[in-house]
Amino acid sequence: FCNDFFMKNIFIFILSFILVLIFAFTFIKVKENYNINFKYSNNSYNNKNNIKNNTIEKDLDDIFHSADINAPNIAKPILNKVNEYSNYISIIIDDSGNTLDNLNRYFDLANEYNITFAVLPDSSHSIDFSYEAYLRNVNVILHIPMEGSRSFGEHTIIKRGMNKDEIYRLLDYSFSKVPYAIGMNNHTGSLASSDENIVSYMLDYAKNNDKYFIDSYTSSESLIYDMALEYGVKTARRSVFLDNERDYSSIMKQWRKLIDISKEYGIAIGIGHYQSEETLKILEYNMPILKDEGITAVNITEVLY
Repeated sequence: FCNDFFMKNIFIFILSFILVLIFAFTFIKVKENYNINFKYSNNSYNNKNNIKNNTIEKDLDDIFHSADINAPNIAKPILNKVNEYSNYISIIIDDSGNTLDNLNRYFDLANEYNITFAVLPDSSHSIDFSYEAYLRNVNVILHIPMEGSRSFGEHTIIKRGMNKDEIYRLLDYSFSKVPYAIGMNNHTGSLASSDENIVSYMLDYAKNNDKYFIDSYTSSESLIYDMALEYGVKTARRSVFLDNERDYSSIMKQWRKLIDISKEYGIAIGIGHYQSEETLKILEYNMPILKDEGITAVNITEVLY
């Protein structure tokens, strides 16, 4: 009887050990193959340690990680007035996907006023954010990091000197991290956006994959917009950065510039940043009264060329 009991326990031990090995092997392969991070964030904006992850190496309280410090304040107006009876603005919110805080507030605005969210592929919630946007009929694009005057540790950054195959592989991966994105705009990029080879490779990719490419215009030397027109890639150019200075009065000043450009040229594209609570408050207050200015908020796809 004792011998049978001993053998039974040995059998159970060996079987348990084998099951543990199978589980561990499966866990490791799933993590490797699908790049899954099994750590979860509590989404607390004020706790920087909860926002950082193994690919983001930037301080989210630094507004200038979102655009080059030396970016032109106002871009050249895009083409001519579309319709003498209509003035349009389109809003893009850059750096989306780092947190899910304020998601409902932003998406409620987006559904009402056609806001587009540019999602960083390296961000900790890029896939979650993109799926939620899709479920709620909200537009997302890829916010692709490009080499600029500063580096923020992105693993997906497009740099000068890369060849076409490298850029194609990087864009394939980046779009896989932002599901349902049908276009892109550049994150920083004051150096790479002025490199003709780099821009041509990105535009080839955009054309071959039916993506549009919006020039965030982080440098007056940027070639993205003009070359996209030549390549036949749908494009537009940012008019105003709303919140490179985050205080309320500065953002309101930029908002007024956006409105003025819309009235003068028919189209104005404003870019704000997801981490700016002040920007969200200003949009919540001012977008409902756009009609009083004779202005219509439209989806970015409606003002592409």
